[in-house]
Amino acid sequence: MNIDQGNKLIRFDDSDENYSVPDDITELADLAFADCSRLITLYIHDSVSVIGNYAFANCYSLREIRLPSSVIKAGAGLFQKCWNLREITLPEGMKLIGSDMFEGCHALYSIHIPASLQSIERTAFSSCRSLKKVYIEPEHLMLLPPSARYLAALTFMEEHDPDEGNHLIDEYFAGRSKSLLDLAVNRRSTEAVRYMLGRKLISSDALNDYLEKSVRTGRVEITALMLDHLKNDHKGSPDPDPFI
Repeated sequence: MNIDQGNKLIRFDDSDENYSVPDDITELADLAFADCSRLITLYIHDSVSVIGNYAFANCYSLREIRLPSSVIKAGAGLFQKCWNLREITLPEGMKLIGSDMFEGCHALYSIHIPASLQSIERTAFSSCRSLKKVYIEPEHLMLLPPSARYLAALTFMEEHDPDEGNHLIDEYFAGRSKSLLDLAVNRRSTEAVRYMLGRKLISSDALNDYLEKSVRTGRVEITALMLDHLKNDHKGSPDPDPFI
């Protein structure tokens, strides 16, 4: 039996694999769904505005959850050790990603972060070893912890044409081009490398250093991109790189 207290859901009894929170509920208590190992999908209505600490912690089977735009406050450790959660979109209106919110979410692959966010705790993405896509507005990059910040930049580069690049990305990562190029090459991200070349974020010297590694590891497309860029670079006299 689920335990309610007025408009507050205190405890879910883990009786269903798929559950929809009643539309008269406005708040989910701390630990409301914690340790519900059978729960696979969860739908939360627009009536809910507050979700307590560790509300979904240790929901090992949880794969899909909808957080409505009405949610403006979500507690720490919200999805801690939700091992099967692969992607999530945080609602516009949320201002804080608290400590350990996604700690131990080993399958988490992508996350969409809203423009309303004002703060992200450093431990929010601890042990998210599968995280590859972080969608965030470029002006909010500095809110992210360093590891997620690089993933966000790479995500932006993979999905934006160099001609439509954002100077906030360029300016911040120009001084870190070696680390970012290393990540792009290791992930075989042709689009990210193309973006960096098109925006002149990589010096010729840095490219030469990476060519040998790219050839040795069989990254054919990336090697071809680098060689073509170097060849064209030597044909003319390009404008000096404003960032390097």
